[in-house]
Amino acid sequence: MTTTTGIARKVWRETLDPDAADLARRALLDSCAAMLAGLQSDQARAVREMGAASGAAGPQARALMWGTAGHALDFDDYEDVGSTHPSVPILAALFGVLPGRTPTLGEVLRAYVAGYETILTIGYALTHAHYLRGWHATGTLGALGAAVAVARLLDLPPDRGGAALSIAMTRAGGLKRQFGSEVKALHAGLAAETGVLAALLAAAGMQAEPDLLTGPTGFLSLMGGATQDWPDVPTQTICRHPPYAKPWPSCGYTHRAIEAALELSARLGPDGASGILSARLTMPDAYFGVAGFRAPETEAQARFSASYCVAAGLVRGAITPRDFERQALADPSVRALEALISPQLYPLPAGAGDMSPLAPDSLHLTLADGQTLSASVSDVRGGPAKVLSDAELSAKFIACGGLPEEARALWEADASAPFTLFAGLRP
Repeated sequence: MTTTTGIARKVWRETLDPDAADLARRALLDSCAAMLAGLQSDQARAVREMGAASGAAGPQARALMWGTAGHALDFDDYEDVGSTHPSVPILAALFGVLPGRTPTLGEVLRAYVAGYETILTIGYALTHAHYLRGWHATGTLGALGAAVAVARLLDLPPDRGGAALSIAMTRAGGLKRQFGSEVKALHAGLAAETGVLAALLAAAGMQAEPDLLTGPTGFLSLMGGATQDWPDVPTQTICRHPPYAKPWPSCGYTHRAIEAALELSARLGPDGASGILSARLTMPDAYFGVAGFRAPETEAQARFSASYCVAAGLVRGAITPRDFERQALADPSVRALEALISPQLYPLPAGAGDMSPLAPDSLHLTLADGQTLSASVSDVRGGPAKVLSDAELSAKFIACGGLPEEARALWEADASAPFTLFAGLRP
């Protein structure tokens, strides 16, 4: 599997087994929830205004819009092999080319899985070093998965899927230094846009370097992986590494801290959070390095502030999209408690990757009455050990603006049924 065509052949399934199809169906509903929730975000507004000023339209423009909207609230899913938000770039790219076509639901799910498993497999070879080096893998690997997914939906042969992958590699990018800014959400949109561009160019016959992965100037080496040679890696599958669905609209590295805060909030005495004298948040330094904004001033910063999320969870007993609006950020009780939180950081254990249960988050509170409370969380909610139910995903979709009947229809639809976009996402 040393060529891009080899990767495409590995993920070019004709049919999906029931478990893979079910995981893809769940990711579809969850991602559409995130897109609907983000359509009125500042990031999506900026993309719309840019499109109006430039005259941008068509598949790439649609992919850019839906990808940016879907990542704007950081409410979209993620995976722990390539450290990406995989589903929004893939599905935004697929949605970009849908108008004028009527694929079946099964064809959309099959294309999604091809893109998802491309992200996993190349992410496996890159290792977590890619993300730790400073690349936003949603922008880099997300573009690759989007390209392969669109090529599969267009029913291109594997060699053309490989060409789409090669073209996407030469355009993929995204820097973690943008975290805490609105450009972070744009990375998902740019990845989706790149996927559409690459697949359409491949469909038009453009030739590309067939082995762009290996060697000192190959993708793996340049992007910070641990090896310059493509290992004989078995395809990393969606069933082995399913997406993590998010219960809260913030960086995944804040979620175990949020869960600990909500657990302790329910155990606080009559004084509530006002009775907290001190708080110590223990978490891996690599995770806090991403989610370590203090005293956040903007919505984007707050979503990447573990201390803010903990303070809001302790004060309010819940975390919702409203907790990241400007008025919520100015809440004096939350700001005062956030300032009290002391991070205690430790290095990731050897072999621990993204969201590793080997590296838990813990929260320790000291109360005014002398009492101490502690909670530790190893497995993140929404991950494989604490899967969100179908009912919870449906509730999230509806809360984000989806129609209940559309959620029911997706769960019940046969794979042979024609697929059309949900009402709020139609052009």
